[in-house]
Amino acid sequence: MGPEWYDKSTLILGWGNVLIGDDGFGPAVAGQLRHNFAVPADICVLDTGTSVREILFDTILADKKPSKIVIIDAMDCGLELGELFSPDIDSFPKVKLDDFSLHQVPTSNLLRDLCGIEVSVVACQVAGACDMVNPGLSGPVSKAVEQAVEMIAEEYFK
Repeated sequence: MGPEWYDKSTLILGWGNVLIGDDGFGPAVAGQLRHNFAVPADICVLDTGTSVREILFDTILADKKPSKIVIIDAMDCGLELGELFSPDIDSFPKVKLDDFSLHQVPTSNLLRDLCGIEVSVVACQVAGACDMVNPGLSGPVSKAVEQAVEMIAEEYFK
């Protein structure tokens, strides 16, 4: 018996830091999906917090791999606050080698290396980087959580 996600066809991973304001978008979406919907048996929804690399490493090394991974994250890409979008993983910048963010290597490289696994991203535009403890989502990002939950549930929880 392996981890909770082992043997699932789809992984939905909400990541971010709930102590850093709107960065908690991914965990908020994952939490609502887990608590408000009957998650199909072949899907695993996880709030990975800021520790997604372990799951990505394990997935790369696992004998059984999911066919799809859906990443839910907060990003600053210069869009309207609270806007949902789906960036292409290949477009993520390759700037900092030691950053633990989805948007930087090596995490983004891990996503590129998930051989044969379809990876998609559901992202929400945030106001910008916050470097202090400030729990709680802004109004626009809270509304985006509701939209993302509906969108993901409609597509995957039929």
